[in-house]
Amino acid sequence: MPESYPWHEPVLTAIKQRWQQDELPSAIGLACAEGWGGQALLSAATSLLLGLPNDKDPAELAHPDLRWIVPEGAAIKIDQIRTLNAFAVQTPQIASRKVVAVLDAHLMNINAANTLLKTLEEPPPNTHILLSTQYWNRLLPTIRSRCQCFQVRPLAGQAKTWLNQQGLSFSAQHFAQAGYAPLSMRDQFAELDVDDWLGKAATASHFGPLVDDAIEVGPPLLLAAWYRALIQQQGEQPSRVLLAFAEELMDTRRMIETSNSTNIRLALERLFHLWQQVCGRLQRQTS
Repeated sequence: MPESYPWHEPVLTAIKQRWQQDELPSAIGLACAEGWGGQALLSAATSLLLGLPNDKDPAELAHPDLRWIVPEGAAIKIDQIRTLNAFAVQTPQIASRKVVAVLDAHLMNINAANTLLKTLEEPPPNTHILLSTQYWNRLLPTIRSRCQCFQVRPLAGQAKTWLNQQGLSFSAQHFAQAGYAPLSMRDQFAELDVDDWLGKAATASHFGPLVDDAIEVGPPLLLAAWYRALIQQQGEQPSRVLLAFAEELMDTRRMIETSNSTNIRLALERLFHLWQQVCGRLQRQTS
């Protein structure tokens, strides 16, 4: 059963109102920051438009008037969008409209994005194309201009209340390291102290368990938390060594997110080697 979150309600209410007033466009952007439940929002909006029960996950349904598209590895490819376009021009079979739900739409490669643009320029009737993304500005400007964007407001107070309801104590520092994202804090960082983990990484003789931790949490999430922990450590005179390493963290994260050919274990082991060199250099500077 898909989860629901209170911060999604304003978006879903707005979509429902536009739909009831017959003012809902064919192309809809769903902008939801990382760790705030973008997939759950896409599921809820899809169920709303198709009249599906809330206890069913659209991503797992074989519905004739629904196509659910997710990245293949690190990208959404042109063949997936060609399939989308072919479906979009068909006639609805059992619902009053068709829905195409695209998860992580910012991962469309350039050929896929340009192919989708052709359909958005002349949208077929009775069809809604939902583009869910954590990074609205990464979509082509021409695609953004053809979508009506509904954006989730990431309210820290609402997140704190929700986390407390989940039985989690709220720590501003841990919330920051989790990217100010309640789902990331609950699912990935509830049992992982990033500062303690980095201390172990500085002295570890074998990186296998650390790499396993990173893969379990999710490498992009953990690298982002690592980055934030480094930034939090900076004082009035930031360390050039730490700032340079922070750039390495972000470069590695982008590489993991955007390339299917990246060897994640080797990329993480490289970072741990560099981290130990950085820690050794900083220790020599202060001794």
